Amino acid sequence: MTRAAHLIVTGGTGYIGAALVARALREGRTVTLLGRRPGPVGTHHVTWALGDRFPAHIPGQHAALVHLAHDWQASAQDSIAATARLFDGARTAGITTRVFISSQSAREHALNRYGRLKWATEQRIGDAASLRVGLVYGGTLTAMYGLLAKLATLPLLPMIEPHRTVQSIHLNEVVDGILAAADGQAGGVRALAGPQQVAFGDVLRLLARQYRGRRLPIIPVPLSLALFACDMTARLPLIPTVDRERVLGLAGTEPIDSAADLAALGVAVRPMGERLAREPAGRRALLAEGRAFLRHAGIAPTPALLRRYARAWPEGAIARPRLPLRWCEPLGSDTPLGRRLRVAARIAEASAPGEAALAAGSRIARLARLAAHGAYDALCLPLRLVLGRA
Repeated sequence: MTRAAHLIVTGGTGYIGAALVARALREGRTVTLLGRRPGPVGTHHVTWALGDRFPAHIPGQHAALVHLAHDWQASAQDSIAATARLFDGARTAGITTRVFISSQSAREHALNRYGRLKWATEQRIGDAASLRVGLVYGGTLTAMYGLLAKLATLPLLPMIEPHRTVQSIHLNEVVDGILAAADGQAGGVRALAGPQQVAFGDVLRLLARQYRGRRLPIIPVPLSLALFACDMTARLPLIPTVDRERVLGLAGTEPIDSAADLAALGVAVRPMGERLAREPAGRRALLAEGRAFLRHAGIAPTPALLRRYARAWPEGAIARPRLPLRWCEPLGSDTPLGRRLRVAARIAEASAPGEAALAAGSRIARLARLAAHGAYDALCLPLRLVLGRA
């Protein structure tokens, strides 16, 4: 296996492409971007559009082509011909490693046009490596990942077949797989998707919990109604626009066995919940949770106390109640909410602000505060008996 010292990338400014280029530059690889606009500092730019031939002046020694670009407006025939022209030109230039970024939805009879197009392109460039990428998340909130994060903010989400499974994979893991294929580690059609199948509804609920600290109610809807709703989102302001192709892609997604291909590429996929907790949005949600729970414990949260709280929960945020915590605080500590409130209380009691709050005022004032808290807790007891079980 020869390391690709030079990556030639199309679509290098997109969601996956930008992450790939950034990693390649950090690893000391030369990066040439084929496209309409230049990329980041450190890359070489060659003006190119989908349908153009491979630039003959680019040297092919120790180089690999990674093709990410896609023209949503082009016809299927033009798109397939353009990719074939690019790959044929790269082969002529002596580039032996050529990587096509495909999709988990790639099938001859896929419901969506995108899946059928990817499958047909794979057949046309059969001697190249084709990576069928699963549901990608992480990094910048753009592309499909950005759309899912927006959907997770809705108070209620109508959705087709929420139990249909997807195979999620973090953006960094996708980059790992692309670079391994570019280095010639594995060729042919490979599945670059998480080995575990997860219900799509659970993915959105996880995003809502980890990024917003809330639950996401989902209502199953028929496919025909979902497609009608897609058309409406394109016309209505202030709501995320959902493309029909994405809905059809989800409806037609079928599981793929990716374990052997991930092993061949040397990609280790970690659980989505663990990865989301380390994303910037996940860390912000956990700090917001700590802020709310420490205030509930009676102290003003400081940065040091918030960091201490966050270190206690590496798995990320939970769904917080929308009602006041005093109304739904569990009577025991055997629930996720109860355990976190107990930790917040211990952090508060052991802190200087907590000690100061407990010692504030005269003995009579402290007894009065204690009596008032006890009376309020007694009034809230019926609610806590019912709501605290959630």
